Amino acid sequence: EYYEEAGPDYAAWSPQFNMHFGYYAAGMNPFRREAMLERMNAEVFDRMDFDDRPGTILDAGCGLGTPARAAARRFPQAKITGISIVPWQIDRARERAAGDGAERLRFERRDFTATGFADRSFDRIYGIERVCHAAGLAKTDFVTEAARLLKPGGRLLVADGFLKRVHRPLSWPLNRITAMICRCWSLESFAGLSEFHAALHDAGFRDIRFEDWSWRIAPSVLHIPAVTAAFLYKTLRAGDRLTRQRRENLIAPALAPLLGMARWRFAYGLFTAVRA
Repeated sequence: EYYEEAGPDYAAWSPQFNMHFGYYAAGMNPFRREAMLERMNAEVFDRMDFDDRPGTILDAGCGLGTPARAAARRFPQAKITGISIVPWQIDRARERAAGDGAERLRFERRDFTATGFADRSFDRIYGIERVCHAAGLAKTDFVTEAARLLKPGGRLLVADGFLKRVHRPLSWPLNRITAMICRCWSLESFAGLSEFHAALHDAGFRDIRFEDWSWRIAPSVLHIPAVTAAFLYKTLRAGDRLTRQRRENLIAPALAPLLGMARWRFAYGLFTAVRA
């Protein structure tokens, strides 16, 4: 319901519907937000260790398919499947796929914790700011399903926000901020950094690594106030109605920098792991 209602508003953040934060690398222009969003996709793909060979890739929580289309361009021999539980996203992803290796792209409405695909169906699985929507601190349902779907030697990549030291009480302000962000973005909770690592290990993954990208995404996070102000101005001027989901989609990113600054309790980064 959240993504059906508020999903179209993501165009204010990214006209191409890159529905995530951006990655800043030295030499980039920090004022070019879309370039940083595209760079996030590229950085994830760089760590796939896939190169130019036939294979299968699963985008877990594909949104409108922008990263999947980028993957189709990056890996011209691969077949890419994008899945989401949101009908609107799948319909739009299919429409937008024309011309971007459409013959190798497919989008299906499926739950990434219970896909219904056969065992060992994929060589690579990635999720960019989507796995946080799975239940629990360890996201065990997602991790278990990913382990089932990956071929031996297959690689899992998850870029997301993670909580640190989850068993220590948060300060009252930080607890309120975290709870509000989770409610507004329809999350039960962010994953716990240690808990997610443990779930990967228990599911049979090896070579588990975490790269902290917290400072890499900071330049894109700084775009939030201006984007929010411009969106509100245009929306109110046009007389459009802001439903609860649309209002909360403005609140969560406004609070996100406050959580991100609590570096001792929060990190944004990339997990990579290999299926044994």
